[in-house]
Amino acid sequence: MINRLTIPLLSLLLGVLSLSATTLDELPLVGLKQTDGLLGESVSKIMTDRYGLIWIATNSGVNTYNGKEIHSLPITGSHGGPLEVYDLCEVQYSIYAATEEGLWRITRESGRFERVLPEIQQPRCLLAVGDTLYIGSSQGLHVYVGQQLKHQDVSISRQGLDNMIRHFVRDEKGLIWFMGRKWLGTYHPRTGKMMPFKVPSSFATYIPSQFEYIGKGRFVIGTHGNGLFLYDHVHQTVEHVSGVGNVISSVQASADGAICVATNGTGAYRLEDRDGHLAVSRQFGTEGSGKYHLPTNALNCYYRDANGVNWFGFVRYGLAYTYHIGKEFVPFSVAGFSSEGINVRTFCLHGDEMLIGTQDGFYYVNDSTGFHRYFSPAELDGAHIVNAMVWYKDKFYLGTFDGGMLMFDPQTLQISKQPFSPLLDDASIGDLKVGPEGRLWIGSSQGLIIVDEGKVQQHFTEQNSRIVRGFILSITFDDKGNAWLTGSTGCALYSALSHEIVETNFPQGFFNRHPWMLGATGHDGLVFMRTGPQTFYTNTAMTDFGELKLPVVFKDKWCRSFLDDMRGNYLVASERGLYCFDYELQSAAHFGYGEGLIGDYINDIKMTPDGNIWVATSQGLYITESKKWSAWSKTEKYKVVLHNIRGGSDLYSDMETYFANIHRRLTVSWNLTSEVLQAACFLMDFSKSQGRMYQYRVNGGEWKSVSDEQSMYITGLSLGVNQLEVRLARCEGSATVYTIMVLPSIWAIVELILLIVACTLLWLWWRYRKNTNVLLSERNEIEDVLVAMEEKMQQEELRDGPKYERVKIDEKECADIVKRMKEYIERERIYTNQDLKMKNLADVLHLSAPKLSQVFNLYLNENYYEFINRYRLQEFKRLIAAGEYKRYTITALSEQCGFKKSNFFATFRKMEGMTPAEYLKKKGVNLT
Repeated sequence: MINRLTIPLLSLLLGVLSLSATTLDELPLVGLKQTDGLLGESVSKIMTDRYGLIWIATNSGVNTYNGKEIHSLPITGSHGGPLEVYDLCEVQYSIYAATEEGLWRITRESGRFERVLPEIQQPRCLLAVGDTLYIGSSQGLHVYVGQQLKHQDVSISRQGLDNMIRHFVRDEKGLIWFMGRKWLGTYHPRTGKMMPFKVPSSFATYIPSQFEYIGKGRFVIGTHGNGLFLYDHVHQTVEHVSGVGNVISSVQASADGAICVATNGTGAYRLEDRDGHLAVSRQFGTEGSGKYHLPTNALNCYYRDANGVNWFGFVRYGLAYTYHIGKEFVPFSVAGFSSEGINVRTFCLHGDEMLIGTQDGFYYVNDSTGFHRYFSPAELDGAHIVNAMVWYKDKFYLGTFDGGMLMFDPQTLQISKQPFSPLLDDASIGDLKVGPEGRLWIGSSQGLIIVDEGKVQQHFTEQNSRIVRGFILSITFDDKGNAWLTGSTGCALYSALSHEIVETNFPQGFFNRHPWMLGATGHDGLVFMRTGPQTFYTNTAMTDFGELKLPVVFKDKWCRSFLDDMRGNYLVASERGLYCFDYELQSAAHFGYGEGLIGDYINDIKMTPDGNIWVATSQGLYITESKKWSAWSKTEKYKVVLHNIRGGSDLYSDMETYFANIHRRLTVSWNLTSEVLQAACFLMDFSKSQGRMYQYRVNGGEWKSVSDEQSMYITGLSLGVNQLEVRLARCEGSATVYTIMVLPSIWAIVELILLIVACTLLWLWWRYRKNTNVLLSERNEIEDVLVAMEEKMQQEELRDGPKYERVKIDEKECADIVKRMKEYIERERIYTNQDLKMKNLADVLHLSAPKLSQVFNLYLNENYYEFINRYRLQEFKRLIAAGEYKRYTITALSEQCGFKKSNFFATFRKMEGMTPAEYLKKKGVNLT
């Protein structure tokens, strides 16, 4: 029995995609008004500069627009208020604006509009040819080139109004054509000659507004109240163009050769030249089938750029434009039929024949003959939503959500009930597949039904098997012939060996409990299951399984389409377009409006043996050839630029951002480390950018990815010149290289100077310590040598003196001698005498020198000099403790104690195990 929640959930799953069919002409416009930052409510001119930036002339100044942000460039008049701008043009690297108070110019260096050529009054129209600027005003024609201004007086009429130049065009010979109130004229740039031409008398009563040259001496001329005309100057003929309004605001040729006409009252039109006559190919207005729904029919201008984007400048309604749509994906079409705008639920390809299932019936298309036919829900016995299609035994079989399973015969174009089981007449069909053994598999609300030889061979239900409960949404065969069945409660497995459904053999941690998964097979025998934001994988043995950790975080709940193209890429559907990941999951390419893939919902993805990718969306069935993938990655038509640039805590201004993108140059400060450079990327093609992915790298390092909503955070830049490369993810041709100058701040310079000074002082101190240590080491070595020499002399002195007497001295006598010697030494302090010899001491004690020497060596176990120096060392410590170091140097104190300068330091180190300085430091004595 079907779970009571199954049908509502399935209705949501399928019904969420049930958008009405929409043609491209009915897709929504992007509007810009004063609340969005537009300076004026009326737009008079729209143009693209050499960098792809849009410039907008309004009744209150100029705006720039890059597809993400609108920037304001006000022009203030003598009255202190904003000026109305009539026309714009670009000459080399400057933008000129014709206003009600003369001509203004903005350059890269100035960053704002400034008044130029004040002698020109009331300029109305501008034309740039190379480095020459043509200016039309009430005074006539002005030619500005090389900082020189030439005035050409038209003088057609005594009335000043008749002499005003209203518009310029340039023909294929390089002649400049200009239009007055009732005449046309030419200016030859090389000779400087002007020649006016009267228009035919049949046209003389009309007041022209603008005109355009379309080749072979023909002009399209718009009037203020009499519509549009085709004027042949060579044959002097005038032809009225029907189907266009009366009040023509602008006439402009587009990059693709079409004529764009704006009217004040009936909207905008695109015209094509058909056998020498102009005909309307597309209309844009507030009403009517198959039209863009403009907010008003009152337009000042209609501009179609080289990207195919339509720009509409309104009277009091701001500006609107259509999204750019690329050509990598194209809607499937044959003669007389196009899938564009159809909400395609699924499709089935068989040779030249195709079925396209929708939310309301299906289409049959024969690609070779061009025959096509739509079958409505009424012809499907009331069924609407077509979920699945399959070719089996010379027939197409259709699975519907609300009308069971049907059979379609392409030979007779007849629809009939399926012949297999009455249970399928009213069941909801989730999937139809032909299995490896040639049998037809049917996943439905009645369970799994397997058909062979026109009969039901097996029928698995909840009662007789461990099939997934409720509704079987998807059937996927792995390379072992097993069938993976998914539904509202998870998945089950049909074993090709046992021919039974197994549910309990899944390993611990397997993804089998996730509901509403759609399956797909992939490389190396892998099986993939997609359910909303998650994609799982497993091998057939279920020993290697898990979740694909995609580099893009999906929040989609109902998108389940997934395809492994077996060429190193995964294609994953989302509500923001189609994503392509490499097998290593290191980068993601995004395909959407900018690549021609239209539709917010992707319902199905298939790949044909020739490598073509077919994608069913809510706006049609789209196809891309395999060779277009590599061509797309190399395209250089559009470049990635930056916005929301921030160096440290400072946000770039509008003009700083503009010039940063023009010069491809950024600057950040450095203060021991570089400031953080923050910026967001976007491709300036004026397409719907939601979901796009970008990549960047610094100084040739590894590529890092960011989404359309994320910013780059760049740190650790080295002082000087660094290189930033940004591109549309996996699109090499879109790469743009920026130079990042990391310059030291004022504080960094001060800190650097202080650091250099500190390092210099540290180095000098280190050198001083090093030299001091060297000198001390040398001194110690010298002292050690001197002490060794002195000890040698002492030893020689002792050796050469009187020999030990052969009479033994008992211990008592030795003790008496030592006592008398110490009392005398301590009383008389004779150790302070530097020249004291052992013989002198022996004489005082009435002993022979050999006998005294015998006492030192045999009784005291030290020689005479060691004994005396110990007294001297104690005297030195006493003087230090008494503070005598404040009056004398260490050397002077040592000499007062009886030491010779040559052996004091060495003796101190030998007897105390430290230097005199270390001893004083230990005692807390600070010598200066």
